[in-house]
Amino acid sequence: MLPKDYYKILKESKAIQFEQYSHEDLGILLRFLTASKHAPEVLELGTGTGLSLAWILDSLDPKGSVISVEKQVEYQKTAISFFGDDPRVEFVLEDAHLWVYKNQYRRFDLIFADTWTGKFTDLNLVLNMIKPEVFYVIDDLNRQNDWPLGHQDEVILLMEKLKYQKDFYPLTLDIGTGMMVLCRKKK
Repeated sequence: MLPKDYYKILKESKAIQFEQYSHEDLGILLRFLTASKHAPEVLELGTGTGLSLAWILDSLDPKGSVISVEKQVEYQKTAISFFGDDPRVEFVLEDAHLWVYKNQYRRFDLIFADTWTGKFTDLNLVLNMIKPEVFYVIDDLNRQNDWPLGHQDEVILLMEKLKYQKDFYPLTLDIGTGMMVLCRKKK
């Protein structure tokens, strides 16, 4: 079952020519991981137009919360038009790198890094923001036709770094655009 307004968000995304939206497989995973925790604190780096956020909110406990960071005003406006009235969501209009740097002391139950920050930059800062026994999720790991020259090498290097993080259990999923989930070990 799709989240409320899923097709409306998808239609609006296409209308503003935003094509970097997350696929259903990722959404199902995000909903599953969100539902696994009571009153989770979720961080989404890269709101886009809100498709991933729709999946997170679909299973978020009424006492849970999401901070969703986006630097593009037009994309964020679309997400706010669908979820701006939801008291569980805090929208932040800022470059994710700056937000992470200023908030690196905070800890979260789920971090979805859907932008460069938390994947290719500031990786260690973001991994340190994850509480024990909870999750870090990334997607877009399978080769795509529109990738610039050399990006595949960056993705391979990232995946190798993540596979050997001593404080995490890694899980690579070859579905959708390719995903990886890390679960922080107990201390």
